[in-house]
Amino acid sequence: MLVQRLSLLDPGQARRQVWAQRFFCAGLALLLVLSEVFSSNIQSTLPGVSHLARLALTGGAVALLGAKAVLLTDYPRRWQAAVGAAAVLYTAFAAWYGDDVWFFLAALVGLAAKDVDLRGALRVYLITAVAGLLFVQLLHFATPLMPYNFYCRNWDFGYGHYNGFGARLVGVFFAWAWLRHDRMRWFDWAGLAAMLVFTYKVPGSRGAAGAMAALLVLFAVQKFLPRLFDNRIWYALAILLPVGLCAFSLYAGYVYNPEWPYERMALLLLSIFLSGRFEIWHNVFWGADLSWLGGLPTDGDEHHAIDNAFLAIPMNKGYLGAILVAVFFLLLLWRLAKHRHATEVLCLVALTLYVFMENKPFLLSANPFLLLAPCVFFGGGLPPEQPLPVVCKRRS
Repeated sequence: MLVQRLSLLDPGQARRQVWAQRFFCAGLALLLVLSEVFSSNIQSTLPGVSHLARLALTGGAVALLGAKAVLLTDYPRRWQAAVGAAAVLYTAFAAWYGDDVWFFLAALVGLAAKDVDLRGALRVYLITAVAGLLFVQLLHFATPLMPYNFYCRNWDFGYGHYNGFGARLVGVFFAWAWLRHDRMRWFDWAGLAAMLVFTYKVPGSRGAAGAMAALLVLFAVQKFLPRLFDNRIWYALAILLPVGLCAFSLYAGYVYNPEWPYERMALLLLSIFLSGRFEIWHNVFWGADLSWLGGLPTDGDEHHAIDNAFLAIPMNKGYLGAILVAVFFLLLLWRLAKHRHATEVLCLVALTLYVFMENKPFLLSANPFLLLAPCVFFGGGLPPEQPLPVVCKRRS
């Protein structure tokens, strides 16, 4: 629709928009192949090929998304280009300092998403992500190139940890539900419910399954009671949710006593339900030497991995990164609420619940909502009645 309008006004501008969409979708697809296929156990069976493929996919995606952001995107105000450049420079440094390239890639995806057709991009996301997941499982059953390793209490399904598999499943779930929200049919509900049951029963990724269940229930309630999620009270609660979960994460990790946890039975029972996370938060986060720049590792074995983004970000990105990410996320929620985009707010509520239990906010294959970043980077100054660059239309 946008391209058709542009073609009536300026055929050259229309062609530029088409190429911008192609560059963005191609870069998106390369990053998903990087995450779905070449971040799997194939790295151990074909290390040389995997290393070259990872370099090529990362470099190609950066080139395509960078070209889209620099050459094929209009910036009506100078400050917009300056904000984009600052975001790229900071995330590139933080990614290098904290050894987390996905932090930089997430920012690049968010910046390049300006003015693209998000529905078209989400279709590419879904097709590529599903194909990558199926390809990895096919490699396991048809070849020796994709071994399953047993980790802690389950097989890793080709991704080093069963929660790594769950992260990619939740990304597909989020993208499917978000894309189809306005036109969901019985087969969408059935397919999403089947994904939820599969994620809970097969890899046993309870964090991913919990986020799926939350979004499915929220969408079901919204279908019958749409006004329940389109009012100031709900929007305020949605904005306060990440603040509350962050405060609780800090509190639970601080007061939990691994040597005698029975003094706080409620916390002990909740920690058991969350696979002993409070003990890890206590030992690893509160025992860490936090700094303004971070750089501390947040992945490791089951006794050292911080499965909570609210605690992992200060460790790896430092106080500075934690502040910037918090401001970004709260500003995104506030702008979506201000413009009454209730569906996207529901999506971010589910994402908030997910990152309370996992540490994958910047992994593209787990978080398609990175495509909403232009609402923060370039959405300032829009009147409340004007819609933001989102997928689902605002309800009247």
